[in-house]
Amino acid sequence: MELRRADLGKHPLWYSNQGWRARIGVIYPGAGFHHISDFHKLAPKGVAMGAAAVPRHKDESAEAMMHLDEWVVDRAKLLAASHPDVIGWICTAGSFMKGKGHDERLVKEMEAATGIPSTTTSSSMMAAFRQLGIKKLSMCTPYPNPVNDIEKKFLEDNGFKVLKCEGLDLVDNNILAHLPPSVLYRLAKAVDTPESDGVFISCTGLDALDVIEALEQDLGKPVVTSNQAAYWMCFKMAGVGEPIEGYGRLMREPRQRSPGESGRHLAAV
Repeated sequence: MELRRADLGKHPLWYSNQGWRARIGVIYPGAGFHHISDFHKLAPKGVAMGAAAVPRHKDESAEAMMHLDEWVVDRAKLLAASHPDVIGWICTAGSFMKGKGHDERLVKEMEAATGIPSTTTSSSMMAAFRQLGIKKLSMCTPYPNPVNDIEKKFLEDNGFKVLKCEGLDLVDNNILAHLPPSVLYRLAKAVDTPESDGVFISCTGLDALDVIEALEQDLGKPVVTSNQAAYWMCFKMAGVGEPIEGYGRLMREPRQRSPGESGRHLAAV
């Protein structure tokens, strides 16, 4: 955003201490809280967020998840009023359930409605895999099998090979959100295979961020989680490039982007 003296009164963020470096607009499924807490764990100094929740069902069934994205563009318009540098749809299933290309369509719709560079978690996770050289992966999720099958097909239609996938078959969001990190750590170790280039822990509603570093040390390969990938992309698009320690190889590597680039373009790199 170019700062011009005549515009100062139109953009309160320019004379606020909040987000003086970058401001991220976050759209997330209602009732979730790891979406927010993980941002605050990862965000460097001077990077702030504004958030808007979309309605969600209590369950994680395939039918319920098909409707997660219905309010995304509306919430993007609300967030645009605070002039964020980037808007992210922080929901994995809500950007892969409708198949290959749906994440790109959502990005286009968000950007057309707001004029602000945008991304989705599915776009971000694929960009993260490419950044880390992950072509063959093991995946663990909290989802029931019908949702796992859809995510596996989404990834394979986009050029990745899912060698192994294990889900916890959870349909209650309250249980999902309170899974202890120990469960996710053990699940990720169990799903790994020698042939996998990396391990992916899917779902932004999980408390998975703090297990990444230990898993990478123990498995000897990169580990990606949904929130880690989504915020890595948001920071990258906002031009926040410094390494972030403690949350895996993806966050430690410097991030660079070209002006005007969106999550849709970056996911294809």
